[in-house]
Amino acid sequence: MIGLVFGRATTNHFNFAVNPSNIPKFGEFVVTENRDGEIVLGVVKEISNLNKLIEDDHFSFEYLLKHVGFSKTLIEMNDIVVATARVLGVVENGDIRPNRVPVKPSSEVRLAEDELLKEIFRCDENSIVVGNLLARESVEVGLNVKELVLRHFAILSVTGGGKSNTACVIMDQIVRKFNGTVVLIDPHGEYVHFTFSDGSCKKRRVLPVGIRPETLEPWEFASLLGVSRDANVQRLHLERMFTTAKYEGYSGRDFVERVLELAENWIEVAEENGEVEFADYKGRRKVARLTRQRDLDSLLRVRDYIIRFQSNYEDLLTNEDTLANMRTGYLNVVNLSGFDENQMRIIVAYLLRNILKGRIRYIRGYTEFKRNCPIIEAPVLIIIEEGHIFAPKNDDSEVVRWLSRIAREGRKFGVGIGIISQRPKKINDDILSQCNTKIILRIVEPNDQRYVQQASEQISEDLLNDIASLGKGEAVIVGSAVKLPVAVKIRKYPDGYYGGGDIDVVEEWRKVGEKSEVFKDLDLIV
Repeated sequence: MIGLVFGRATTNHFNFAVNPSNIPKFGEFVVTENRDGEIVLGVVKEISNLNKLIEDDHFSFEYLLKHVGFSKTLIEMNDIVVATARVLGVVENGDIRPNRVPVKPSSEVRLAEDELLKEIFRCDENSIVVGNLLARESVEVGLNVKELVLRHFAILSVTGGGKSNTACVIMDQIVRKFNGTVVLIDPHGEYVHFTFSDGSCKKRRVLPVGIRPETLEPWEFASLLGVSRDANVQRLHLERMFTTAKYEGYSGRDFVERVLELAENWIEVAEENGEVEFADYKGRRKVARLTRQRDLDSLLRVRDYIIRFQSNYEDLLTNEDTLANMRTGYLNVVNLSGFDENQMRIIVAYLLRNILKGRIRYIRGYTEFKRNCPIIEAPVLIIIEEGHIFAPKNDDSEVVRWLSRIAREGRKFGVGIGIISQRPKKINDDILSQCNTKIILRIVEPNDQRYVQQASEQISEDLLNDIASLGKGEAVIVGSAVKLPVAVKIRKYPDGYYGGGDIDVVEEWRKVGEKSEVFKDLDLIV
């Protein structure tokens, strides 16, 4: 027994006088009884110590120093330790249900036994272990993989809070334990040297990045070039050029070159009010009349879009498709380092669209797309580092639309998403709110804290305070992948097994200094 319930007790909170020889830690799990005699599980949220003899704040330091020594035993006898616990629910066969009856005053308060907590946070064959209870290192915390993947998740923290380490712990077990398929969007190339915790790299695949433009839809190609959705005439011409180049068998950079060639030819025809041949979406040959008054200006603009795209994004165009190189049961790392943010968004929108549409077709019995995208054969988890880059707030880009669609519909087709970010308040509201499980490491910025709270119904005010006080590698986890909101010490992924860490600036400077010592007596001319 560590205490007795006293004062006003409700269905949600209770206070208890603490046994001074057995004081619980902040965040510790305790059990007591409600008025129906049911076992109630609570978590300690506040501990305070006071003394009735010296609680008056008018006492000066000198007065206390003089009298405490004479009355030490008497003062110690009047020490009172009081704790407040938040009720988590009624324990019933290893599960937790809501507590509907007030906690009974004078009830004994005891530490929850390890076996009870292990049953609640159990790690079974359908779970991965992410760490241990912050208040009880002997109890591992498991996340239900089905809920984690299909209901989506977010890993949020300040820079250096342990986001990448957490992502590695999750990816390692999903691939190794479940033979799961993971696509990791890696904007900075941090994971290209990722090594699994068993020291193996065999199931990691770093992919060549590029887009085969001929595999896009005509409207996607127009968006890729930057043509406005309202520019109907420009889009009509571009669609006809696109389908013509596609049925002529062009691909990669040659495809865009052919579209540009068609644009140049059609400009000449429009200046003379002539006719052009094109192929429609079924490959049928058609004829269209172009006029200087109606079509020339639109064709000139289309040509400018194509030239500008070639100048800025030619590196994206390839004959080797990223999708075709992905493999089931692998960690597929999409290394986007070297591309600017617009290029990254184009690539990610393309991947999201094809993975989701491919899975929909595959589940409905259409397997022809499997050759172009092998991973649609099995459920896919797409993890996106720097999520605020791809799903920014108040944005309506292609990548946001496809992320939103996966967030809403992906669970029906076996496509899950995981968003990683150090800037929660910059993430699209709809997408973040659809991430049912949130792994929240340390967040100190108040606006970020409030934004995360608004995006999750399970984050109460006291949990918000817990988040602000977390240390490196510590997290609050809420959502469907765990039975209860819980504070966890995340497992440490082996050093050197992934990027993501900080550069040791002191060591780097020291090395440069040592090199400089070699030349300090030389008269160098720069």
